[in-house]
Parts: sequence; C-alpha cells; structure tokens
Amino acid sequence: MLFVVFSGACDKEVVKENGEVTERNPVKEGNVIKLEEAEKLFKGYYTARYTIKDPANPPTFDEIADNIKGYLSEDEYNAQILNRFYSMPSLVAKEINKSIEVQSVKLEEQSINEDGTVDYTYTTVFKIYDENSSEIYEKEGELTITIIDNELKITRDWSRGIKIDGLDGGL
Repeated sequence: MLFVVFSGACDKEVVKENGEVTERNPVKEGNVIKLEEAEKLFKGYYTARYTIKDPANPPTFDEIADNIKGYLSEDEYNAQILNRFYSMPSLVAKEINKSIEVQSVKLEEQSINEDGTVDYTYTTVFKIYDENSSEIYEKEGELTITIIDNELKITRDWSRGIKIDGLDGGL
C-alpha cells in the first residue's frame, strides 16, 4: 500500500512504500532538474498509479487519482481525470486476476526547453503476477517535468499501451 502525506508546514512530501520512507525536498527556483530527482518523482507517480496488490479489491479511480495528484501539474491532473487515465490498471488486474507491481523506471533526458521544462523518454518495467505465474512487461513513453512552486511536477505523460497476455487490450 502506498501512503502519500503532504505537509505544508515543512514543505516536504513523505512517501511510504513497503515501509520505506523517502522525502522529496522542494527545489529552489532557478535550479536545474536533476535526473535522479526526476526519476524519484516519476517512480513515485508510476507506483501510485499502477500498483495493484489485490486484484479482487483494486483501488478505486478516486483513490488512485488522490494518490497521484501531488506528482502532477494541475493541468495534467485535470486532463488525466477527464480521460479516465487511472482506471486501466484496476480494470486489467481485475480482468486477469493478477497483481501489478512497478519494478523499475528509467528516464533519459531528451531536451531542456526554453521555458525550463525538461523532456524525457522513459522505460518502466512492470511485474504482473499471481501465486502461479509472473510476467515482466516494459512500457515506453515520454514525459515532461517542470518546477512549480519550488516542487517538481509532471506536466505531460504519454505512452503507448502494452499488450498483456490474457487480454484483448493492455496497460
């Protein structure tokens, strides 16, 4: 289970994942976006968006949306809500009765734009499993990250779907 706790007073975000606590410190305006900080942001976002531990009782669309809100710019969050972006992992897990886990993420910087945003390509490795089997899938996409109110935010996330065994569609 992923818990995201926001605390305006200390201006840090604490992410508890499998008992592990990490902090995302605010970035100072004018600083460059460091690859390791961008990967940390992206992994937190993808873990919150895709992790389904119990396929019989997956998180609701609203629960996933609440968990990922702090990772996204307001415009990107609203666009993803309108597109029902968060419903796919729960639907896939329930349909094939398997759990989904984000194994790793890798970002590769593509460009630093005039407006200060940074474009990346990414590869995410997922494990889809149950007690009898486990399959590994890779998903590739593109991402843009910026600094808003001294915090890193994702302003664009685009990827192609990946075909999942046992489904007509995929993630």
